[in-house]
Amino acid sequence: MTDIMLVDDEVLALEYLKNMVDWERNGYHVVGCATSGKKALELFDRTHPQIVISDIRMPGTDGLELTRQIKEKDKETVVILLSAYRDFDYAQKGIRYGVSNYLLKHELSSELILKELEEVKEKLERAGNKKKIYQKYFMNQLIYHRVTAEELDKSILGNRFFLLLLHKRNPVIQGEFAETRWTEEEQEAVRNILEESLENIVFYAADVQITENNWILLYRIENTASKYMVNSLILRKCHQIADQLELCLQMHFNMVYSYEITPKEISKTFRTISRQIRYSVFWEDEAICAMEKMPEKEKKAIWGEQIRILREAIYGSEEELEKQIEVIFSGIREKEDLEDCKILLPSLSNLLGELCESENCKEIDLKEPLYTIREIEQYYCRNFSYIQQKYARKARLGYSRTVLDMIDYIEKNYPQELSLELLGEKFHMNGVYLGQIFKKETGQTFLKYLTNVRISEAKRLLREENSTVAETAQMVGYRTSQYFSQIFMRNVGMKPQEYKKQRKE
Repeated sequence: MTDIMLVDDEVLALEYLKNMVDWERNGYHVVGCATSGKKALELFDRTHPQIVISDIRMPGTDGLELTRQIKEKDKETVVILLSAYRDFDYAQKGIRYGVSNYLLKHELSSELILKELEEVKEKLERAGNKKKIYQKYFMNQLIYHRVTAEELDKSILGNRFFLLLLHKRNPVIQGEFAETRWTEEEQEAVRNILEESLENIVFYAADVQITENNWILLYRIENTASKYMVNSLILRKCHQIADQLELCLQMHFNMVYSYEITPKEISKTFRTISRQIRYSVFWEDEAICAMEKMPEKEKKAIWGEQIRILREAIYGSEEELEKQIEVIFSGIREKEDLEDCKILLPSLSNLLGELCESENCKEIDLKEPLYTIREIEQYYCRNFSYIQQKYARKARLGYSRTVLDMIDYIEKNYPQELSLELLGEKFHMNGVYLGQIFKKETGQTFLKYLTNVRISEAKRLLREENSTVAETAQMVGYRTSQYFSQIFMRNVGMKPQEYKKQRKE
């Protein structure tokens, strides 16, 4: 399907255009309609359509200005402008801005639009094929150090990246490693999720199959992204891909990802993760691994688990938090292992930075110099406790009665099907408005808050009630255990079965 966005400030004209063509039947998907240039830009940022059909004359941001701004965001997007009459001045400006064509409204018909779109689609396909060839060539040059960082066009690619290596496992059959390979069909099955951007921060850049069973991908990170949020976004992208691989292909795979790197580090990082993927047979059930946290030593996996428990404790009781910090640092003091400290402390620092960002704790000094283990322990105990208290205060104070009522209703009714429309009927208010004030006051969308409540209760059920995954899914409001497992994995970082097993050990 080719994604299309329709824009016209006249609602009736927009509706007429939307119904003029059987879009889906002809291979097109209308991602949305906008009644102004401003709304169109917001919709474009969310949906990234390949084609935009817009009225040329609109108040405020007109069709030409819309074209200019869209082309700044993505020069490959095709824009077709519509006008009620011939306006050659506008047409000339449109050509200068990169408009694909200029159609008269009174001449519009289903046949004319489809004919125009077929020509556009052919151009897009030709451009797409050229781009893929260039991307593969570029990746080969870059990862094998045949192109220097100075030769990169940073205006196109930027200078913040991460690498991802997808490895299709070789099974052992009759004592021998069997050969496997990524097929074109398998690659196409997951390509959409690979090329999908994440929160307009993480963007697909290029990929290449380097061996029969190893596939390397390069992702670009937007310069506006905070360094503390990047690592969690990278991990979320990896889980997105893993979910799609499991859902579509049900295959055995491993995934190794780097943290943020510069263009100069791409070749070296590629060599490192290529060497380390060879040991994937020793990784047990760990499908996704960070390059710095490859399970070469058991202690690395142990510290990763301790950090996960600490993160949960911050949103629990004061006693839980103090106990977990004590567990971590008593282990450090007991072993007196400097290498352990070098593994643990960056993880603690990243967690604190991420929490400071999410809870807006600018008063915490993330660069405070510390010289002894006692100082380090006191520093993290003090600051994690401060964040915990700030979070608790925010949870209790400052919300309007409407938002408090929404929270109360969610926490009492999360096992049922909930939506903003349903809450709107319940409170006799507009559902869209409820969603807006909920996001404004809590900092979370309605769906994100509902998901957090459900996952929190699911963790309790798996931990304390010995419920099966299927039973837990039903009890927290998910119709299928498969969908529940995907959501759980995305939010917790492990499957429900793994979480349940881990808490028993």
